[in-house]
Amino acid sequence: MQNPTTSNPINIGMRLAAMLLDHFFMTMIAMIFFIPGIIADFSRAFKVSHEQVSSEFLGGSWAYIGLIGFALYFCKDIINGRSIAKRILKLQLVDNATGEVASPMKCFIRNLLCIIWPIEAIIALTNTSRRLGDRLAGTKLVPYDPSLGKPGFDIGKALLPLVLAYGVMLLFLQLLPKPGLYATKYVETSYNQSASKELEKLLTDSLGQYFTPDIRIYDSVRNSKLKYVSVILRLKKNYIEDDNSYQKLHQSTTDLIYAKLPAETFTGQLQYVFQASGQFHGRSTPFGTTMK
Repeated sequence: MQNPTTSNPINIGMRLAAMLLDHFFMTMIAMIFFIPGIIADFSRAFKVSHEQVSSEFLGGSWAYIGLIGFALYFCKDIINGRSIAKRILKLQLVDNATGEVASPMKCFIRNLLCIIWPIEAIIALTNTSRRLGDRLAGTKLVPYDPSLGKPGFDIGKALLPLVLAYGVMLLFLQLLPKPGLYATKYVETSYNQSASKELEKLLTDSLGQYFTPDIRIYDSVRNSKLKYVSVILRLKKNYIEDDNSYQKLHQSTTDLIYAKLPAETFTGQLQYVFQASGQFHGRSTPFGTTMK
């Protein structure tokens, strides 16, 4: 039998506070899971090597850890129908038909529609007890009633929504377009030391007053007739900070390289690096022919 206290309406101010607090707390929790990726990206930013520079979405492979935080967002109410915000504001999710505490699976289904939060927010403010997610899951938001029986915590029932939520986020990640540069699959054994040193000498003789070059040329790229060229230029002064100085140096450098290696014969990356007494400035750009 439905407890009569669960039918008490929730005012708009309380509903709005619950939504905002839920979003704040769950966003903070989700960010914790992205910290490893942020640290990895930060440390990689100060590493100068011939590894291909790319813009990795959500921290690259660390994103799989970050997804746990998003999955928890969908499962914020699975412990007795009460998220952190609902505990603070003394609210609870119940089964709309029975008035009993909503099951973890119902809470998960309810929160799936958070992905259309603008629509859900409008509906929640017009019907403070039931938004679209509640109608889908068969739940209702009510004032917390201590007399309402608390179901024993079943880790199995709680774990299934977490796994499903992670699967949803994993699918979403796979469907997103991946921005940034993609790694060129060059053949390691095709490294051409003599050609690399020859290009280094050319740049040193012509522009050695500006930088010290470090170059690697690979004669073979998989599924392509192009070469792969990686150039690191260790600057003697910070020509990166001033865009005009950088553009002039970049133009002079690429003109020399293209005179030796025509742009249509290779693909690669060009890195400018300035390091001095606690300072680090870097700039990277693809050059040559862009692979399709």
